[in-house]
Amino acid sequence: MSFYPLVQLRRASSDSKLDGAEFKCEVKVTDQLLSVIQSSRMYLREVDGSIIDKSDDINFESYKNKSIKLTFKIPRKDSTQFYTSLEVFLDKFSKSFSRFTESLPEFYLFDEDLYFTPELEKSDKNDLFSRLPVLIKSITKLEKVAHYHDGKNGADRTLVYLPGEQKNPVVLSVHLTKELLCNDINFSLLDELTSDDCEFNTHYSEKINIFYASLHEYLTGSNNPNEAFFKLITTWPSFAELFRNNIQTYLSGFSFQKAKKEIVEAELELSEKLTNLTSDIVFKLFSVPASIIALAAILQKGTFDLFVILLLLIGVIVTIVLMYGLLVSQQNKYESLLKAKELMFNSIDGNEMDYPTELKDEIEKMKLRLGIHFESSQKWLKGFRLAIFSPLVAIALFTICA
Repeated sequence: MSFYPLVQLRRASSDSKLDGAEFKCEVKVTDQLLSVIQSSRMYLREVDGSIIDKSDDINFESYKNKSIKLTFKIPRKDSTQFYTSLEVFLDKFSKSFSRFTESLPEFYLFDEDLYFTPELEKSDKNDLFSRLPVLIKSITKLEKVAHYHDGKNGADRTLVYLPGEQKNPVVLSVHLTKELLCNDINFSLLDELTSDDCEFNTHYSEKINIFYASLHEYLTGSNNPNEAFFKLITTWPSFAELFRNNIQTYLSGFSFQKAKKEIVEAELELSEKLTNLTSDIVFKLFSVPASIIALAAILQKGTFDLFVILLLLIGVIVTIVLMYGLLVSQQNKYESLLKAKELMFNSIDGNEMDYPTELKDEIEKMKLRLGIHFESSQKWLKGFRLAIFSPLVAIALFTICA
């Protein structure tokens, strides 16, 4: 049953105090307060100093327009009760708040004159009542991602996080204080790390490990678990920013490694195609020196007549035409590869500002290597154009010499 009538009497009282498990007040009985007093009958223990038994039938109408002193036995079960102050409430609530992640219990802060009830139409409007549930849920999520809970320090929640790499564990001693409720804090980061399907999210394993490492980095220097917990909660936005920076650095590094791999693969592919381009034509140009050797052998045997010359000339011309056609085809392939290289460089240059220095240096070296390779291939193609005419020059020289 709600103790809201006691709160109403406290606020209507000219003199009231909270004495241990008893609430004492002096009120002037009015028409409005009659029903309130009747509603609080189950808690009533004394009227003007006289002890009242639960079975006593009291006619409060007889006290109408009079001031009376009332003593009530306040409820003491669980967290639903009167508290002297916010500090006392939070101190006791620290031991049991995990049972109230969905809704806070009914409570009244005597010194602050603040009343909360799940019946929102009766509850006071205060930032405390909106911030406390958020804090409770967030601490529960911190507990969820902790490696284990250390119960050696008594009733307080002691959370232990292992950052790995031989680093000292991070220890947080959970305790609620009013300083933790001074500001609205966005704990969405914890939602990401504890959602139902979070383990199926991309890079979840990396994120949770970076979270532990960020805790260690951020809380290094804290003197004790209490101080570490207080610092983490009161400066949560700063910690969240550190975590975001750390995860971005990791993911950027992942992207850079991927980009580096793609660049190396592109370089290897272009180099291989350039090598194939020149090697294909080299094998086919073996017919050029073979033609010259055949000319020399024929002329050396003394079979030098017009018919032979004509046949040799036709053979040489056909060879030159075929070789020239092959060279044109290889030149077209070269120009296609040159265009592919330019497109690749344009794609890389579009993201170069985001790359680290190491990757930028590797890109410059790759450009230099490919530039040399392309230049060498172009020179060979030009040289091949001259080489295919060497049999024609050879037959002319043999004819002159003969």
